[in-house]
Amino acid sequence: MRKQLIVAAAAAFLMIASACSADQGDEGGGGTGAAKPKQDVACPPVDPAAIDKGATFTWMYSVANTSFDPDKITTSNSWMYLYPVYDTLIRMDAAGEPQPMLAKKWEIGDKGKTLTLHLIDKWKYHDGKAFDAASVKANLDRHRGAKSFNKQALNDVTGVDVVDASTVKVRTKTGAAPLIGILSSSAGMMMSPAVFDDPGQGRTPTGGSGAFKVSAYEPNTKVEYTPVKDYWDPKAVNVAKMVYLISSNDNARLNATVTGSADATFLRSAMYQPAKDGKLAVCQKPSLASFTIALNVARPPFDKKEVRQALNYAIDRNAVNELQGGFCQPGVQMFPSTYYASDPSLTPDAYKYDPGKAKELLAKAGVKDGFEFTLETDNLDAYQRVAELIQANLQEIGVKMTIRPVELPKLMEGFSVNKSVDAIMVQQKADADPSIQVASYYLPDGFSNPGGYSNPTINDLAAKAKGAEDRESSAAIYKQLFKTAHDDAASPVTLCHLNTPLAMNNKVMGVEVYVDGSRQFRGVAIRK
Repeated sequence: MRKQLIVAAAAAFLMIASACSADQGDEGGGGTGAAKPKQDVACPPVDPAAIDKGATFTWMYSVANTSFDPDKITTSNSWMYLYPVYDTLIRMDAAGEPQPMLAKKWEIGDKGKTLTLHLIDKWKYHDGKAFDAASVKANLDRHRGAKSFNKQALNDVTGVDVVDASTVKVRTKTGAAPLIGILSSSAGMMMSPAVFDDPGQGRTPTGGSGAFKVSAYEPNTKVEYTPVKDYWDPKAVNVAKMVYLISSNDNARLNATVTGSADATFLRSAMYQPAKDGKLAVCQKPSLASFTIALNVARPPFDKKEVRQALNYAIDRNAVNELQGGFCQPGVQMFPSTYYASDPSLTPDAYKYDPGKAKELLAKAGVKDGFEFTLETDNLDAYQRVAELIQANLQEIGVKMTIRPVELPKLMEGFSVNKSVDAIMVQQKADADPSIQVASYYLPDGFSNPGGYSNPTINDLAAKAKGAEDRESSAAIYKQLFKTAHDDAASPVTLCHLNTPLAMNNKVMGVEVYVDGSRQFRGVAIRK
C-alpha cells in the first residue's frame, strides 16, 4: 500500500497550486472580486492539412522521471515520460473513457471475475520481439511482483492465462471491471520480456511497445523521443521528434514557452495572467484531483464522527477556491459530483460553511472548548497559504491547528508509515480506477488510512463495486458508498476539486487535457 499514497502526494507536489485560464476572450484572472475564468476550454484541435511532419514538439515540465521501467518508477508522475515509449493494453481517453490500444477489444466474463483481452496483430516490441499473448502474461506477472510499483493496483488478480497467441484471460478474486482502468496505467504498459532483467532499461529503454523511442536522455534536464518505424497506429504520430525539458522554476518554464524555447507547459495560479499576456493559448477542464486533509482517526478526537463533521462545517471551501484563483471548485466527496463514481446529491452545500454548527458538534463530541492538533503539509508556499486559511477557519471554532511544513518524502513517512502524524494536507490525484483510492482511504489496511478506520457498510460496498460487471452497475454501488462515507464523515476531508491547466504557443495542435490530470501527447502536431 505504500506506493499508493506516494502516487497521490507526488501528484500534489506538481499540481496543487495550479489554476488555469479562460478562453482568450475572457478577461477575468480569478481571485476575489475578479471575473472567474471559464472552467472548461478546449485546446486547439489538429488541422490535418496544416501538420508539419518534420517538426519537433517541446514540452516543459517541473519534475523529472524516476525510471523508464514501468515497474521501477516510484510515482505516477513518471507515467508522462513512459507513455510515448510503452503502449498500454487499454487506453483511457481525455474524457476518461476506455479505448482500444494493444487490446483491440475485451469482455468481462465468469460472473464478473475475468477479463479476456483480444490483442492487436503483427506488432513487435522495439527490440524486434513479437508482441503476443505470452508476452502480455509475462508483463502482467512481472507487474504483480513483490517489488513492482504496480503490485497494489493488480492485487486482485489471481492469475493470467494464455488462451491463444492473441488472447489473454485475466482472473480476479473479487471483480475484473476495475482492470479496464488499471490496465491503462503503468500496470498495463507492455515491455519486451527479453529486457526484463536489464537494469539499464531504467535509463535507456530498448524494449518499448509504443510510438516513440528514447533517443537522448540527460537526467533531470531533458528527454528526447523519436518515432519508431511503421507504428501500428500512424495517426498517433504527427511530429518528427518530441522533447521534454525539465525545470522546477515556474518563471523559466513560462518564459521558455512565451519565447518559443518550449511549445507548451502547465500553469500555476500566478502564471495565468502572464500566460495570457504572452499571447499563449490556454486551455483546461475540471479534473478528478482533489485538495484534501487526511486524518489519523486513531488519534483522539478524530475518532469521533461529530469532530470530523465539525471540521467539515468549519472550513470555508469558497475561500479556498478564491485562494486558488477560482479553479478549485468546492467539493465534499472524494470525486466531483459529476463523476460516475460519486453521489450526485452530495453537492458542496452538504457541508455548507457553518462555524456555529461546527461548535455545536464539538460540544456534542465532548470537546466544546476545542482541541489542538498538528497538520503536516508540503513545504511549498502554495500549500502554506491554504493551510493558513484552514488554520484561521478552525481557530474560529476553538481548534488550534499547528502547521508543520515538511519535505514530501517525510510527509509520507510520518503519516502512513510511522503513523505518528495527526493529519496531512495533500492533493489527491485520481488513480486508474476508483477502487484503488477507496481502498487506500476507507479500508482498514489502506495506506492512506493509518488509523485503521473501518465501516462495515463501506467495506461491503467496496467489494461489491469491484465485482460489478460494468461501469453502470458500479456507479450505483459507489453512490451508496460515498453517501455512507459522508454520513460517517470518513476521512479525508475534501476541500475542492482542481482543474488541469496547459498553455501553448499558436503552432501547437492536438494537445488534450485529461480529466485524470495525466500528461499525454498522443497525436500532438505542430502547425506549418
